[in-house]
Amino acid sequence: MVYENIVLIGFMGSGKTSVGKVLSRHMFKDFVDVDSIIEEEQNCSITEIFETKGEEYFRTLEQKCINELTQQKGRIIATGGGLPIFSKISEKSLIVFIDADFDVILKRLPAKERAKRPLLEDELKARALFDERIDTYKELANFRVDANQHIPTFIHVVLDHVLDQRIL
Repeated sequence: MVYENIVLIGFMGSGKTSVGKVLSRHMFKDFVDVDSIIEEEQNCSITEIFETKGEEYFRTLEQKCINELTQQKGRIIATGGGLPIFSKISEKSLIVFIDADFDVILKRLPAKERAKRPLLEDELKARALFDERIDTYKELANFRVDANQHIPTFIHVVLDHVLDQRIL
């Protein structure tokens, strides 16, 4: 199958944005981050959107954004951790699951970065959310990469897969 875009999914902090930026440079494709687009369009942070307009409003923005992005071709798209849980992703997209263990994610995220992610404030709730979402990520993915390795290592695994499959 020929895929029109590569969509990176996984729990928050798993490395979707880092992977996406490197893939886009190696493949000479545009990189877009759904959360960044929403923040720019709404002129406020995801946290502020959740606090002022609620999660349902945010999820509607996510679906609209992923729909618009996947109508175009040749993009590397990083999603927020909840997007694949609450939104439908075009079947014309290669969905890559960046699969990192919860403890690895916590080690990678500095305190300043964690503070930007309200769902990580309570570690027990965050771990429960991780456990709740993991099976959906696995089910949706066309390809899974073990992201517990050093970031450059697993980025090359994704890149090798994409190039071997002649995707995009």
